[in-house]
Amino acid sequence: MKIQLNVLLILILSTRVSCQYKVITDILYSDSPISEKQKLDLYIPDMDGPMPCLVWIHGGAWLSGSKDGLPGEVDTLLDHGYVVASIDYRLSGEAIFPAQIQDCKAAISFLKENGSNYKIDSSRMAVAGSSAGGYLASLVGTSSCIESLEEANTSAMGASSRVQAVIDFYGPTDFLIMDELPDDCQNPMVHLDPDSPESLLLGCNVQECPDRVKIANPVTYITEDDPPFLIFHGTSDCTVTPGSSILLEEQLNKNGISVELHLLPGAGHGGKEFVSPEIKKLVLDFLNKILN
Repeated sequence: MKIQLNVLLILILSTRVSCQYKVITDILYSDSPISEKQKLDLYIPDMDGPMPCLVWIHGGAWLSGSKDGLPGEVDTLLDHGYVVASIDYRLSGEAIFPAQIQDCKAAISFLKENGSNYKIDSSRMAVAGSSAGGYLASLVGTSSCIESLEEANTSAMGASSRVQAVIDFYGPTDFLIMDELPDDCQNPMVHLDPDSPESLLLGCNVQECPDRVKIANPVTYITEDDPPFLIFHGTSDCTVTPGSSILLEEQLNKNGISVELHLLPGAGHGGKEFVSPEIKKLVLDFLNKILN
């Protein structure tokens, strides 16, 4: 298999991470890329492999954001023998849904197919993300083998995009409940609007295309063989309703899926609460229980 790499190899001693690690940037995860966004960066601890891999999906309302930089929510995983992959994907200004989830799945398939080149154990894969990235991580976890979401331009069509664990930081689920926000929110974004990030993602006013909203909802695809979930959400989130995570937990429980939901009192949409030592320990314990 042809692997096209545009790499920058760096040996780093990070102020946040105590171990040394190597960074490989701008790895194409498609043989025939149709977008500059179809690239990923790898952070590989200077340890013997193969190691489990955590795939990080950035947020940004599907309108912005990038893979650049080691995400603070999972940076210390490097100390514990995890490879971290940070991926880009097509944003809604370039392509509407399902391009975003197809790209995420293509990146995971690529890493599985080529894991031995990067000290990755392809049988121990997890996915995580925040906000829009948390949504995509959840959709990766619940929609394995859904053909319409797997049809990506990928170089690894033979490798499954199934993962063994999912971590969702305050991601949405059902776009039609996005305006059901905490009572103390002032001047919140209106999501049931033709110009909302959700409507731009789907290419239609979410109020007028409930069928597309259902197709994009991670809850739609939940089955009893889905991987365990770890979910974090602030109770004062005025951007993504905490009800999104509550709904996801309820439906995962209903189908017998192991799920931990941590509602952070007073926390908003992101912030220091989500990169605290306590949260990082919960993340590490969750992954160690499943992948080690």
